Amino acid sequence: MEQKRLALITGGTSGIGMGVAKALAATCDLALAYAGNHDRAKAAAETLAGTESKVILFPRHLGGYHDASLLYQDVVSGFGKHPEILVNSAGRIRDGFFLQTDFSAHEQLIQEHLLVTMALSQLALKSMYGKRYGRIVNFSSISGTYAKRGQVNYAAVKAGIIGFTRTLALEVAHRGITVNALAPGLVRTPMTAGIVQYLENAGRKEIAKHIPAGFIGEPEDIGPLAAFLCSDHARYITGAIIPVDGGRSLGDTGI
Repeated sequence: MEQKRLALITGGTSGIGMGVAKALAATCDLALAYAGNHDRAKAAAETLAGTESKVILFPRHLGGYHDASLLYQDVVSGFGKHPEILVNSAGRIRDGFFLQTDFSAHEQLIQEHLLVTMALSQLALKSMYGKRYGRIVNFSSISGTYAKRGQVNYAAVKAGIIGFTRTLALEVAHRGITVNALAPGLVRTPMTAGIVQYLENAGRKEIAKHIPAGFIGEPEDIGPLAAFLCSDHARYITGAIIPVDGGRSLGDTGI
């Protein structure tokens, strides 16, 4: 029986990360990293229990290289092998006007989003490089190219992930490794619960002012695309930044 590939997914027990986990569960073993919501992680594991994949949960706050290194060591020890697939989907928002936000909040967001993505990629690439195979999917956001007041720090890290993804893809393509990024718009997750509730209370017309497709995305709108990028079928796609936003980043809806 052919051994399944191992996918390490940060933020893998909720939101978009969980959407990716569901989409990969049929073909991959899953190392799901999460920050600390044990009840949500347990529920995620129960949801995935019906698959034939091996699923192990790894609770760890990821605040920099040291945390990323410890997580990676735990994953290798837990499965007895290195991941061939890395999905960097963990993160949070800390919105606020730049001048009114303590700079430590900006530093923390940069560490959690950009530096952890870079750290885990470097750790995973050492094995991928030798195997001449690997799939890395990073999560940027339309905020990386679509300006929104109060999101200076978030926009900075998501733009950084775009540059990191494209340049790294160029460096490792010759070893059979692909590096791509998805740039979601508004998707229903625990992180976006506030704005989602506001828009849904305001009604469909208000949603359509912001999202040309006229509805709010779900993690299931993201997961299958990420899973495709992690598959052998996507071997000729690398360095791509793919918006998944119902058309929000296209411009003025005219409404």
